[in-house]
Amino acid sequence: YEIGMRDWSSDVCSSDLIRGARLIDPSKQLDQVSDMHVQGGRIKSIGHLAEQSSDLEIDATGLILSPRFLDLHTCLRDLNQIQKGTIASETQAAASAGFTHLCPSPDTQPCSDSGSVISLIKSKAAAAGFCELLPVAALTQDLKGSQLSNMEALAQAGCIGFSNAGYDIDNNTVLLRCYEYAATFGLKVLVQAQDRQLGDGHMHAGATATRMGLDGILVIAETLSISRHLQFMQHTGVSGHFNQLTSAAGVDLIRQAKAQGMDVTADVGIAHLCFTDTAIEGYQSQYHVQPPLREGSDRKALLIGIEDGTLDAICSAHQPHESAAKCAPFAATATGMAMYDMLVPLIQKLVHTGDLTWPAAIRALSCNSTKIAVGTSTSLTIGEAANLTLIDPSHEWTLDASSQLSRGTNQALAQQKLKGRVQLTLKDGLVTY
Repeated sequence: YEIGMRDWSSDVCSSDLIRGARLIDPSKQLDQVSDMHVQGGRIKSIGHLAEQSSDLEIDATGLILSPRFLDLHTCLRDLNQIQKGTIASETQAAASAGFTHLCPSPDTQPCSDSGSVISLIKSKAAAAGFCELLPVAALTQDLKGSQLSNMEALAQAGCIGFSNAGYDIDNNTVLLRCYEYAATFGLKVLVQAQDRQLGDGHMHAGATATRMGLDGILVIAETLSISRHLQFMQHTGVSGHFNQLTSAAGVDLIRQAKAQGMDVTADVGIAHLCFTDTAIEGYQSQYHVQPPLREGSDRKALLIGIEDGTLDAICSAHQPHESAAKCAPFAATATGMAMYDMLVPLIQKLVHTGDLTWPAAIRALSCNSTKIAVGTSTSLTIGEAANLTLIDPSHEWTLDASSQLSRGTNQALAQQKLKGRVQLTLKDGLVTY
């Protein structure tokens, strides 16, 4: 399985046998040790294939084989932020985490509110060849919350949804028109729920913030925004999705909305499943994120939300930064973590501690996220395109400059020994990692 570390970015698996892997596909209620034959970019057969031969055989004993991952929220930088990362570097890092499709946030520079910008970022990703982009475009022009973007034209350019990123729209009339426009054309609205005034802080409003003398962000900043957007969604009938929920109260609101039959979905960032506000002790700027890390009870509620299906997906919320962006007094540092190099080890750690199961994680990273983004799901089915992720949950390695692929230096687990790593990612039979 060490093929995962080779540079095979241009190879196509003409005929491969993956032997003895644990096949996990929650969409098919599949969790079994089996062989898989991939031929011509498609899944040829699944089962006990002792008599089958192939050009290449991979001993996958102890490894997990799942449908490929799709990321509902990521920041790829590039354009005017190449000091933080390029589309080539960050899509390669994403492929190394098992992703083949990414939904980049519209807060690019320039903003993703025009067909030319959308075309540019998609062409850059296509040239790199690691992941396909399914862009999320700006809900309002330049994300300023005053004038609507041309959503229909942007949808024609390949955008799968619309968001105002982390910029709250204060004007209810403008927000209503956005939702009415999206509902008219059957477009999806994605929301990062945080009230702008109440969210004007640097970390979760709790004991740690008080002790450190930092401005706190109350949970009501999230719940008030969720409630507001849910009412607009209910009024207009638009299909809505919430990115990066952080709190137990927020999970409860989504649970109630689903119980009422609303067409709403939600995801959580991997950082919020793994870390709490206490990680910031000592002014650790690597844990300075927006929305903020919250308390242990919130983290537990988010994990329960993934297990019971209230929260549909896990996103990376990947935000790479250069060293200088995190080298300042805590409140002045840039927010966000570079997540792709750490994502699989973090999932494995949650599995090891009993907080999550691999089937639940794969459902959230693959099956559900794909359905939210494109309306259909990928699966381990004979005849389907070979979109696969092969994971070694026991692989031990150290995250450092020589092993990371993201250009982001804001790696919270830098210089630490980690367990779990993707060994192979296939997109339509193409080896992208």
